[in-house]
Parts: sequence; C-alpha cells; structure tokens
Amino acid sequence: MYINYKGYSAEYDEASNTFSCSFTPSGTSQEIRFITNGKASIRSYTGERFSVSDYKKVECKQSVALSGRTLSVIYADGPASVPRVELHFALEACSLQIRTFTRAIVCVEGDILWGDEPETSTFGVRLNAEDHILRAACGPAFSVHDNALFDRTADRALEFKATDLFHVRYDWGSSHYRFDFESGLDFGRSFSFKIHENFCKRKFAIPYSPIDKRHGFSTPPVGWMTWYAVQFKANEEIVLKNARSLASIFGKYSDKLCLWVDWEWNHSGFTGLGDDGVDTFTPRKEAYPNGLAPVAKEIEKLGLIPALWIGATNDGRENDLLRKNPEWILAQKQVWCGQWWIDPSHPDVVEKYIPAVFRQVLDWGYKAIKWDCLPATLSVCDEFHSKFKDRTLSTDAAMRNVVRSARKTIGPDVYMLSCSAESERDITFAMDEFSASRIGGDIFSWSEFLSHSIDRVLHFFPLHNTAFYTDGDNVVLRDEFNTLAQARSRVSFYGLAGLPVTIGDEFSALDDARIDMLKRIIPVADIHPSDIQQKKRAAGYVTVDLAVCREFGNWNVVSIMNTKDETLELNLSLLSDFHIDTGSGRRFAVYDFWKKEHIGIVGDTLTVAIAPMDTAVLRITPIADNPELISTSRHITQGGIDLTALAWDAKKNILSGTSRCVEGDAYTITCHVPEGYVLSGVDCSEKIAHRTDGAIAAIDIHPSKSGGVDWKIQFTKQ
Repeated sequence: MYINYKGYSAEYDEASNTFSCSFTPSGTSQEIRFITNGKASIRSYTGERFSVSDYKKVECKQSVALSGRTLSVIYADGPASVPRVELHFALEACSLQIRTFTRAIVCVEGDILWGDEPETSTFGVRLNAEDHILRAACGPAFSVHDNALFDRTADRALEFKATDLFHVRYDWGSSHYRFDFESGLDFGRSFSFKIHENFCKRKFAIPYSPIDKRHGFSTPPVGWMTWYAVQFKANEEIVLKNARSLASIFGKYSDKLCLWVDWEWNHSGFTGLGDDGVDTFTPRKEAYPNGLAPVAKEIEKLGLIPALWIGATNDGRENDLLRKNPEWILAQKQVWCGQWWIDPSHPDVVEKYIPAVFRQVLDWGYKAIKWDCLPATLSVCDEFHSKFKDRTLSTDAAMRNVVRSARKTIGPDVYMLSCSAESERDITFAMDEFSASRIGGDIFSWSEFLSHSIDRVLHFFPLHNTAFYTDGDNVVLRDEFNTLAQARSRVSFYGLAGLPVTIGDEFSALDDARIDMLKRIIPVADIHPSDIQQKKRAAGYVTVDLAVCREFGNWNVVSIMNTKDETLELNLSLLSDFHIDTGSGRRFAVYDFWKKEHIGIVGDTLTVAIAPMDTAVLRITPIADNPELISTSRHITQGGIDLTALAWDAKKNILSGTSRCVEGDAYTITCHVPEGYVLSGVDCSEKIAHRTDGAIAAIDIHPSKSGGVDWKIQFTKQ
C-alpha cells in the first residue's frame, strides 16, 4: 500500500513485509527513494525474538488528518507474549514519522539511499552543534551524536530524530548507509526523517555549488609559496632553488606539488603605485629577467605544478589595454595592491579584458592561479558605484560576472584560489566559481595564526571539502615565528583539519624536526566536516576531533592545542567531548603520535597535560581481546592514508596488512598486545626490526622503495 502527502511518500509491500520511503524534491515531479528494505522485528519482555512473518494477519489501512496522512500496518494473531504490533507511517508537510505501538521492543532497520556517492560525498553530521570542537571525518564515519546525513553534491540533509536508540552506519558490502532503531518497552515510540533542501545555501546565504575537483586535486594541494618565505626578495634564482628543494624533499610524499610564484613578480612594495614598466602583463625585470614563462617551464621540468599570483581587477601602472580603452577604468585610487581599477560592469571588461589577463597567465605556462585583491576591489567598486557603466548591477553581481569570465577562460581544469579575505562577502560572493579560498589575513606570528587561521577555519569549516577547499594560509614553521612546540601545533591543526599545505619557509630555514613534521601531513587526507555549523575558539585550547572510517576499522585522531603560555591540564570524556561510543564497557587504547608513546587503556575518561603552546595528537582506538594496531608513523591520521588493508586471523593469530610506505622513511606499526598473547614473529619483504614493551609491540619497516608493503605479525596465544 502506498501513501503520499505533499513531499513525502511511504509504501508497504505486503508480499515481502518491507517498506520504503520517498520524497519529491522541490520544483520536480520525480520521487526519490531514500529508505528501502525497511523491516521490523520484535523482542518480548523475556527476550523472545519474532519476525513479522510470525503474525498470521497483516492489515494495512490509511487515515486522513487535517495536516497529514497515516499508513498503519497492523500485525495480529501473533505469539502469545506479543500478539499484536503496529507500525504507523505518519506523513506531514515537513517530516515522515514512523511510530511503533506494542508492549514489547520493536526493532526497525533499513537501507538509506542518500547521495549518488555515499562513501565519498555523503557525510554523517550534526546540523546545529553548540560547542567549540572542530569535528571532522575521513571516510564515511557516523558518530554517536550525529543527527543527519549531508549530501554535498545536492546540498541536502536527511535529519533523524528518535525517542530511543537510533544508529546509523556505513555498510561497506552494499556501499550505502543503514539505520536501526530499537524502541523502549512502553507504547508509542517513534523515529522520524526530515529532509532539508538547499541546506548550506539557505543556512549560510551563499551561492552554493558542490566542490568541483576536475582540477585534479582530489585532496587539497601541497606546495611552496614565495610570499611568506622570502617576500620581496623573490626572484627567478630563489624560486628555482626552493623548487628543487621542494621536489627533492617531498617528491616521494605527494604526486602533486605546487610552486606558487606570489605577488612579488608584480610588486616591489606596498605602495600600490607600481614600478616603471611593470604591470599585469609584464613582470619585474630585475626579479625575472627572462620573464615568467621560462620559470614555469623549469618548475614543470622538476615535476612540479607552476602556480601564479594575479591581481586581475587592478594594476599599479596603466597597462596598454587600459591605456587604449580608458572607458574600462572605473577609478584611479592608490591602495596597497594597485591604483588603476577596472569597471566590472563594463561588458568589454568582462568579455575582453579579463579573458586577456587570464589567457596571459596560461600562455606563460601556469597551471594554478591565486587571485588576490578581491576585498579591496569590492570596496573600491562600492565607493565608485556611481561611475559603473551599468549601474543596475550591484557590486557583487558585477564582480560575479568578472569571476565567471575568468573561469570560462581558464576552464574547469585549472585550480583557482580566491585570496585576501576580510569578510564573508569577499570569500563567498563567487565561491561557486573558485576551487578554494584563503579565509584570513597574513599569519606570520602566533597571534595572527590564532586569529586569521584557526578562528577563520572554525567559522568556514562547514564549507571545506563541501563547496570548496578552505585555505588557512601558509604553514609557517621557522623559528623566527615559532618555537618547536608552536610549529608542531600549526602542523597538527592543518593535518587533522585536512587543509591545503603550502609551505611558507625557505627550506634552508627549516631544521630536520620541522621538515619531518611536514612529512607527517603530506599528502593531505580527504577530510570533511562533521558539523554543519560555524564555531568559535574555546578559551585556552583548540580541539580537532577527526573520526577515521575505513573498511577494516574505525578510530579517532584528536589534537588538543594549548594556546596559552602555561601548561594545560584537562579531564575529558570520550563520549561527551569526542563523540565516541563508550557504551557496553568498551575500552580504548590511547597513543600519543608526537611523543611516540602509549598513554594507556581507558574507558570514558581521559586526562591530558599539554605544554605551553604545544599540541597533543592522540589516536583513540577501540580494542578487543586480540592484538590490535593502535598507530602508524607515516601520517598524522595514523593509518588514514597509509593503511590499505588490515585483518586479524583468529585461527592463526596473525595480524596482517598492507601499508603505503615511502622509500627511506622508516615506518613503525604499533600494536596493543593484550594479556595472553606474545609477539612471536614478523613476515615482511622489507628490512624489519621489532621490539616489545609490556603490552606494546612496535614493528619498524625500512622500505627500500615507495609503494605498498605487505606485512604479517605472528602472535602466540598462551
């Protein structure tokens, strides 16, 4: 029997005793099924279990209310302990509720069909989270406190509400999510589904479009940039020297590395007046005597991706195109980045000038673009709006046309980063055309890092890897601006939030410890938000809670950053603070990534002490009665990107797996070995060493080449 009310439908198949639920998106006429293979089972007071096939009579009927319709399914003539069970599908304008009615526990389960790519583009989330924790996930994780599935491709959220136990998990066998509900013993228990269309578009008032990764960066890019590293000292020699270092140090760690030639090719200072003979089409001769094209060519020879800064809406000098077409100029006003400002409302600016600027960048050989000066442009356009060629266009509308023109010119395959961010306006007005956005000001100092990177990431993280990549700006680690603890904190935050990693130091200014830190966050993991909510930083510390979900296991990697100059001590709850299900007496191994030590086995309570301005990165792994992997050394996600397989053979007492290793980079697997087991051998094609310390076993692999390495760890059960 089928029932429909406004946007929701429910259907009960009396032949198979299963149900499905559908909705019709606004503005369409085609229903989309979001629940399928739904079925109920029953458990009596005494623990007897029944299926609906144990009931001789099944009756379906409809009823009509003023503001909805209900499909009732009544199971009768059943077992003596539970002779009658009722399911009611109540459809209203904004939700579909399923009610159970009997004196027993009713279990309902089914498949959730939400999004075309559920493993990679459907996220378990909380829609309105009131805390200060940056919650993220790598893989199709769903925490005990999540209340919705968000499909980034359609900007739709499927919200769940329940009176009793309601669980959602990703089923790797069927490649979609499943739910199960367990009612209480008394009458009238329920759970419901509510669909939110255009969720981010409405919540944040933005031109939402799902992230477009045709530029080839399946995860945020890694690279090196001139501005933070050398500033106005940048020139061809320095760029290529650091390009060679980037390739040699990190070439084995990422297959895509960018070399960003920043704004110094066009500026020698902050005056905005421009140098003689230098404009948008002509680089500074003393810095780049051979022009920018040979630099791009040499960068590519090193296996890197050449990337270039551009300030397309203004110029320090009146270039030839503007000189020949003075009607394209909106105003002459000296600002830090230039003085000649184009009129974004002029059709020829959109159709001729902007294409000329971006074709020049492509002709020079640059494959990624950083577009700067947008906040200043919007302000100048507001100030001189009365001089617009087309005054019927708002500043935002006119500038969207300019950005669209650039995107049309370069095509979808070029990574385009929006830069220089002051407010939501300049970050979001054309976000659907950009690949990423820098979201704050410069972050040289520690205080700048906190206010212009961390605070901004917390605010914009709901859009990260949903609509575009949120860029917290360069990773600056040198001791001019950081202690070793502060450097570790910067790296930890970027690595577990999954932000672009653009190195902002000359490599000669980084010691081995800082270089090694960077290796632990490269490549960037495919990380997405778990809260669709803007947040603010807590007083004294910053927490990132990353849930990692792989086919072979689930764990959390948590970073706790002490932002103060005194030791921080915290008593934390795994359930309340990190949304880890600690029910049924579950136990967890806690491993400190940076200190390379096992903290201990905990239930729900965790106590940590963190040095001033340092960060603790802890992998929290649920453990059983057999040996378990509790950390790996390759990447800060501790298995999130390097482990490709992991299995425990209970018959042979073998823990086996496959790891992506880097040639010459020692790879450590750390295992918890419960009482009753001892490590008795390791089988691996590469050179290995192993050691034990109480309940902890560590296996060191020394890879002779990069790529997958199979390993087996033999345990003996005593």
